[in-house]
Amino acid sequence: MAEKGKLSKTARASTHFGKAEAQTVIENDSSRGKVFVEVKKLMTEAGIGFQNLSSSHPIIVNKGSFDQALTVVKGALVDGETSRYTVEKEEAGHVVLVENTPKEPTRMVIKESPFVWYAAV
Repeated sequence: MAEKGKLSKTARASTHFGKAEAQTVIENDSSRGKVFVEVKKLMTEAGIGFQNLSSSHPIIVNKGSFDQALTVVKGALVDGETSRYTVEKEEAGHVVLVENTPKEPTRMVIKESPFVWYAAV
């Protein structure tokens, strides 16, 4: 048997140490992941087909739905007094939004796909 305060080779730490207090997760409203989840939810509700692998990848919108998607995203993130993002670059089928923060601003890229591969439910 192991000495008090020490673990044997096969002992589990959870059986020897007190349980940690419940951890609380502090959510940051301006976090990149939360913003992308919000945008994806709005686009799904609007019935816009899109593809997005993660928050570090561009949002690729189905052909023909780009203008509608841009309206939804701009309404949620760019328009208003307390806008989170500004438009850095806007071309046909390609928009780059930049976060309104002085420290390491993130970019959100929205592109139009030449294909229609996903039908929104």
